[in-house]
Amino acid sequence: MNQNKHGIIGASNCGCASDDVAKYPLANNPYSSALNLNSCQNSSILNWINIIGDAAKEAVSIGTTIVSLITAPSLTGLISIVYDLIGKVLGGSSGQSISDLSICDLLSIIDLRVSQSVLNDGIADFNGSVLLYRNYLEALDSWNKNPNSASAEELRTRFRIADSEFDRILTRGSLTNGGSLARQNAQILLLPSFASAAFFHLLLLRDATRYGTNWGLYNATPFINYQSKLVELIELYTDYCVHWYNRGFNELRQRGTSATAWLEFHRYRREMTLMVLDIVASFSSLDITNYPIETDFQLSRIIYTDPIGFVHRSSLRGESWFSFVNRANFSDLENAIPNPRPSWFLNNMIISTGSLTLPVSPSTDRARVWYGSRDRISPANSQFITELISGQHTTATQTILGRNIFRVDSQACNLNDTTYGVNRAVFYHDASEGSQRSVYEGYIRTTGIDNPRVQNINTYLPGENSDIPTPEDYTHILSTTINLTGGLRQVASNRRSSLVMYGWTHKSLARNNTINPDRITQIPLTKVDTRGTGVSYVNDPGFIGGALLQRTDHGSLGVLRVQFPLHLRQQYRIRVRYASTTNIRLSVNGSFGTISQNLPSTMRLGEDLRYGSFSIREFNTSIRPTASPDQIRLTIEPSFIRQEVYVDRIEFIPVNPTREAKEDLEAAKKAVASLFTRTRDGLQVNVKDYQVDQAANLVSCLSDEQYGYDKKMLLEAVRAAKRLSRERNLLQDPDFNTINSTEENGWKASNGVTISEGGPFYKGRAIQLASARENYPTYIYQKVDASELKPYTRYRLDGFVKSSQDLEIDLIHHHKVHLVKNVPDNLVLDTYPDDSCNGINRCDEQKMVNAQLETEHHHPMDCCEAAQTHEFSSYINTGDLNASVDQGIWVVLKVRTTDGYATLGNLELVEVGPLSGESLEREQRDNAKWSAELGRKRAETERVYYAAKQSINHLFVDYQDQQLNPQIGMADIMDAQNLVASISDVYSDAVLQIPGINYEIYTELSNRLQQASYLHTSRNAMQNGDFNSGLDSWNATAGATVQQDGNTHFLVLSHWDAQVSQQFRVQPNCKYVLRVTAEKVGGGDGYVTIRDGAHHTETLTFNACDYDINGTYVTDNTYLTKEVVFHPETQHMWVEVSETEGVFHIDSVEFIETQE
Repeated sequence: MNQNKHGIIGASNCGCASDDVAKYPLANNPYSSALNLNSCQNSSILNWINIIGDAAKEAVSIGTTIVSLITAPSLTGLISIVYDLIGKVLGGSSGQSISDLSICDLLSIIDLRVSQSVLNDGIADFNGSVLLYRNYLEALDSWNKNPNSASAEELRTRFRIADSEFDRILTRGSLTNGGSLARQNAQILLLPSFASAAFFHLLLLRDATRYGTNWGLYNATPFINYQSKLVELIELYTDYCVHWYNRGFNELRQRGTSATAWLEFHRYRREMTLMVLDIVASFSSLDITNYPIETDFQLSRIIYTDPIGFVHRSSLRGESWFSFVNRANFSDLENAIPNPRPSWFLNNMIISTGSLTLPVSPSTDRARVWYGSRDRISPANSQFITELISGQHTTATQTILGRNIFRVDSQACNLNDTTYGVNRAVFYHDASEGSQRSVYEGYIRTTGIDNPRVQNINTYLPGENSDIPTPEDYTHILSTTINLTGGLRQVASNRRSSLVMYGWTHKSLARNNTINPDRITQIPLTKVDTRGTGVSYVNDPGFIGGALLQRTDHGSLGVLRVQFPLHLRQQYRIRVRYASTTNIRLSVNGSFGTISQNLPSTMRLGEDLRYGSFSIREFNTSIRPTASPDQIRLTIEPSFIRQEVYVDRIEFIPVNPTREAKEDLEAAKKAVASLFTRTRDGLQVNVKDYQVDQAANLVSCLSDEQYGYDKKMLLEAVRAAKRLSRERNLLQDPDFNTINSTEENGWKASNGVTISEGGPFYKGRAIQLASARENYPTYIYQKVDASELKPYTRYRLDGFVKSSQDLEIDLIHHHKVHLVKNVPDNLVLDTYPDDSCNGINRCDEQKMVNAQLETEHHHPMDCCEAAQTHEFSSYINTGDLNASVDQGIWVVLKVRTTDGYATLGNLELVEVGPLSGESLEREQRDNAKWSAELGRKRAETERVYYAAKQSINHLFVDYQDQQLNPQIGMADIMDAQNLVASISDVYSDAVLQIPGINYEIYTELSNRLQQASYLHTSRNAMQNGDFNSGLDSWNATAGATVQQDGNTHFLVLSHWDAQVSQQFRVQPNCKYVLRVTAEKVGGGDGYVTIRDGAHHTETLTFNACDYDINGTYVTDNTYLTKEVVFHPETQHMWVEVSETEGVFHIDSVEFIETQE
């Protein structure tokens, strides 16, 4: 097969489009699989123990190339490195792709649960997708060398083809609906292929984000925000890979208790770390939002190779150390792996030597072997030394130089297939140590009988470009040595049968923490040389590339020694990647002084660590170091306990005003372009008003001196976007200029709603809702009239919440859409630069807000988490807009709790588009159900309305409701009022001030009732005869009270000596009627007595067994009405209410003038 200069088989050399670029040529794919499953599955442990797998060999080289790629300084350099990477992925030293190799290696320890065709399809799709990426890379190379419209068009075409193919085979990291690289029961076997394909896809999207504007990529319709897609897929792909890695990890961990089971488990952990987790750890550094320039990326994890012990490569020749009879076991072997520890560096090793003997001759040394180790290690940039101790220590020791060892050749010995050890080891140092070799030398007896057998075992991880590493080409260095028994039986007294295991770190983990003035420098915080009391190291959750620091209370994280290039007087910004269950304040101290930053919580207590649990936050204040080396102290405040704070790394970003100004310009251009449709005459449907304001902030922050013209043009564009946003907004007065106006529509609000302006998070006005007062909610609402709406159309309410607790957002049409927002106040800046000249520094504010929103946009959320996002959207669909019912859309914002609150703005109700397909059919069904229910309600309402209207008509003697029927009393009015109160759907259940479908008829009847009550009160010569004002106007003794039942008030005399009385005036010599409605409870009688100044009296008597005015016999303590005619002879009258025993309830007392 032909090869181009980059070693890629079948690459096109013309740089032009070809037929096989535009489609996926599986049939002619030169990388289709020829996998032999039988040979892979039948691989015995004897064939792979102490040997790095073929796939892992390539993965080591691939991982190191990825590290180089992240630090690539230019597009030209990047292209060259990626060509090299593709060559290794598709056919490295073995001539097979990483997909073939990884499946075959895994099949030696993982059960096959799918057909070969599934695996073959996965391999072919993986290889084909990388071919398509390579075709894109060729177009990128051509465009980079000769940027013009033709090369840009070709580049866009190839980009979209590759992007679509990765979407197809990776399916956004779905755990349940996987593409060809995520088929059911093949996810683990295909996981290395998935991780590599995901890396290429993310790399593709990073290019689109960084250079796509120059290709014209963002001028297409529909607009695709590739930056958002990149950030989102980083998280989805990370979580997918970690999930399936853990599934395999846990399956193998439960496989058995033998040493063989542990070796299979250990191989999975080691080689999947190299093939999957190392690649996943690089994903976060592909986020162009956080890493717009080259970045120093470090892997701090430790790779442990297989223990060194004698192995019979033929099972017929004897027992290997892991044979069942030798009692090595899973538990003891796994317990020998150290817990997570600081990322320090090996200086030298003190190796203890002891004897191997046979029980029959315990004084005869058959061998002297490695008994124990004391690894002397130091932190970066430090001379401090501590020791890591393993095994058994003796007085016979040898000191071995430990710096930069990339290979160890060990000699394992076996005494009688029962006792094991390592009697010799040669340590290879790199070129910086003069390419020397240090030798540990034990002893092997060679004369006599029953002597040990020996075996040479070479241990290393491959170089970047060589299978066997060299002093100039290696990828890993020795970080620790462990002497362990692993449970081996000890057959000779006071002797040690043991193994030796080596731990390796990637060469990217720098021995010196040198801060680069031209790149972003990432430093894992496990490199601290002095950790704070209470700090622990915890295992990598799978995507960090090493261990983490953890605190469960406040205090110091530790001290990190770094080296600054002081002669440049460079300024830096500091950033941390962390996860926390509580809001914290992180302080960083050094020669530059102390800077602090508030960091919001990112997860809930008890949650597993996921990619979305971590946030990258930048300090608002930059630093200018004045000492080198410098000691960076990190401290977590304020006081808290029983929380969890995890810190991954600290980052130093060099401040480069020119470069950053250019990046700001590109970001502003991209933000403005993302607002418009391709024709630029309208906004994208998914664009929100807050996004327009964000884009305006980005444009406003551009330098007038450097980019004055660009800034002017962008400002004109973003102002046009704002006008378009206002035009499409169906809400009236979105800036809250007028509230509670006399206009029919517009904002209506309760007490407790205030308007804020000029704050740090809104360019315009925002509303603040205070907490509710007991049963009085705080609310604001507005109705969008039906005339503004279209039938069977979806509408969206958008807004931005700074913070809230128990904020309820309702959209009401013929149904209600309810949303609750509990948004943490995690956007608070440490300081608001705000003075009369400059105002708020929206540039710093915007960066912080963007960081939080990025976390929210790309973190898959459950319902509780979604309630905490600052941005919100709520959707509602219209039906047929029945003309007989006012079917507008009500927008309601309210707080009903006494500790609730909210600050929000940028509210807009916009049309999304007409319903279609299943959505339309569903809405039509719902609308039909609603119409039927509306008809039923209307029929019921008409029945109640007729009864209530008849009852109210009976109250009056005329059609104008100006004269009350003289026979009518308060009880009649209350009966009519109860009928009116039974009318349903008078008000919305969201806010009582919003009218329902029966509001108008209810209002009509209520107004007539109010007129009847007024006339009734006016004709009563007595004051407060209905006791609605308590005992006002009445003279009352003890034992007389007024109680309330619903809307009815009534007088209660609860003792025989209780009474009430009132004096009032009348027209003498006229006819009056004394009418009393009351009930007597218990024994005795109740009296209502009327008298005039001439001592004429009349008394109405009530008892528990009585007749009402209609002659009806009444029992069971029922209210009844009695009346008596009275002709007063004087102007002054007196009325008195009393009883003899029991309880007397009086609903009303009336003295009404009647016609003769």
